[in-house]
Amino acid sequence: MTTLAGFSVKPDSSGRGWCQLTRDRAHAYPLYYFTPSMTSDSRYLIHHSERSGEVQLYRLDLQTGSSVALTDGHTADAGWGVWCEWRLRGIYNHLSSLNPVKREVYYFQNEEIRCTGLDTLANRQVLSLPGRVPIAQTSFSPDGRHFGFIHADRASLRRELADYEVRRNMDQFDWMQDHQTWRNRIPCTIAIIDTATGAYREVRQLDHYAHHLLFLDNERLLLNHPKNDNGMWTIRLDGSDYRWLRPRDDHGTICHQVVTSRGIFYETVMRAGEVRRNWLGCYDPVRHTFEEVPLPERLDGYVHTGFDPTGKFLFFEHHGNTHELLSLHQPFGTPVLKTLRTLPPYPKHGQRFHAHPFLTPDRNWLIHTEVIEGFAQICALDVRDLVDRTDYWNLR
Repeated sequence: MTTLAGFSVKPDSSGRGWCQLTRDRAHAYPLYYFTPSMTSDSRYLIHHSERSGEVQLYRLDLQTGSSVALTDGHTADAGWGVWCEWRLRGIYNHLSSLNPVKREVYYFQNEEIRCTGLDTLANRQVLSLPGRVPIAQTSFSPDGRHFGFIHADRASLRRELADYEVRRNMDQFDWMQDHQTWRNRIPCTIAIIDTATGAYREVRQLDHYAHHLLFLDNERLLLNHPKNDNGMWTIRLDGSDYRWLRPRDDHGTICHQVVTSRGIFYETVMRAGEVRRNWLGCYDPVRHTFEEVPLPERLDGYVHTGFDPTGKFLFFEHHGNTHELLSLHQPFGTPVLKTLRTLPPYPKHGQRFHAHPFLTPDRNWLIHTEVIEGFAQICALDVRDLVDRTDYWNLR
């Protein structure tokens, strides 16, 4: 059970237990929420902090409240390119991964991949990447054997990011019209590393930008996006068996997904002018079938599907005319939407401010990022009364 002995837990405005885990006057945020940020025993939270003036990773002990630095990188322009702020420094943010099996975290600095042990704090180089730069979220296979990542040519990516930044500043970059063209100018390489031997192997080279790399299982990768569109697709570690899982339809396309023991949960969005509609869905990767349910029309903004690895608790973030953490009950009957917590709006563009909600491994707390006094802070919400209800989703 997650114990927050080193923190002050108090009721929020709804009476639900809530706790602020980070308090520096600097941005703090977990690893990208598709992948684990916590050790399997629910004790350590691995997260970014900018408290030193640079982006570094820290190990926060939820039993004692103590914090230890895991990295000491000094990369210039270390932000996650077009998807977040580019002009950061430290380690590459949003692109690190925790291996819960081996209790290690892999991260990028300059032109290398490095590793820090969570218990020993020993640090080592994993791989040198001369002339290359990481561009996507990374992850480990469930058995901890393989590390998957995506990289691109450093010089050409810098040119494209600089051009994007100039055009955006001159109000000459239309996201809906120009974004896919921008992506298609950035070829990249999908690769894996054997964590036991350090051996590097290319899975496939692409002629476009792809991101959000996950392991569907020990032999298959799940990625975003296919060329010229949003969506999710899979490929085997030997580069074979490419499959676009759910192409665009009248519910739009997929932006985010999480891999659970009950299938792939995701959200889709359909845009028609200023109108935006969202659906939640579940894809069965064995039968290659899926079901989707509409979210209420009042939820007209950006949605992030919440991450419960068991696939039982149906929750998500919505940022639009309101900013909330919500749960959806009885999706195939008379749907009921519950507000778990009301959040301040994002102060500006950037992944660091997204709530990106996920459960602790013991499923007692919902971890999320929340803007407090202008800074992104990591918080915990008590949801133990909600996680094992039976009124969420059964894939039929």
